[in-house]
Amino acid sequence: MDDPFQSQSPLGGMNIGRLVMNILTGLFMVATLCLGTGYVYTFINPQASFNPYPPPTLPSTLGPPTPTNTPAIYLPTEIPPSATPRPLPTAVPTATDTPPVSPTAPTTATPELTPPVTAEPGAQFELQSGSPSFTSDERGCAHMGVGGKVYDSGGAPIVGLAIRVGGQLAAVPIGPLDTLTGSAADRFGFGGYYFELADTPTASDNSVWVQVLDASSGLPFSEQVFVDTFDTCDQNLILVNWKQTGS
Repeated sequence: MDDPFQSQSPLGGMNIGRLVMNILTGLFMVATLCLGTGYVYTFINPQASFNPYPPPTLPSTLGPPTPTNTPAIYLPTEIPPSATPRPLPTAVPTATDTPPVSPTAPTTATPELTPPVTAEPGAQFELQSGSPSFTSDERGCAHMGVGGKVYDSGGAPIVGLAIRVGGQLAAVPIGPLDTLTGSAADRFGFGGYYFELADTPTASDNSVWVQVLDASSGLPFSEQVFVDTFDTCDQNLILVNWKQTGS
């Protein structure tokens, strides 16, 4: 028979102790979970704000070198003048019919389609009788120039000789300018040459000169012959013909 006076542990105290242990266990598990989550996040993102020991920031990497522009080299487009005469191009005559010669231009009995005559080395030329002469340019008064032909000792026009003009016109330097006999066959016939000096008749007194040269060497075949120019429309074309004097 049980003793009615035997002491027994209160059931309420045992339940409170277990409850406290369960709470502490739950808090420990939550703390462990939070700590593990923070560790994993810090491992993935070392730069997290709550990481007390963040890794140092690496300097930015250098990119590839920037290409630089290489300065272009420009060669001179003009050859400086030298004391050695430059050879002039040789005109190639064509066997085509030439327009009729102007009424004011001198004519010869030589057929226009004869083979070209070339000057021999050392040939000399002088003004043909009657040169220079003055007439009106068939194109009108808005031109002024000098033109003509060069003939050999037999009276045949020569193709491929160099003609040079220079000097001053109204205090303005001219050239010197070069052309070839045969370059103005359309105006003066076979072997003709021409220089345009101005777009209006201009007067000058022996300040413009004309000369015959060897086209290949540039050596002179004649003296520089000075001519006058006039400011009238009926004298705006100066005709200067040459003839060979010998070797």
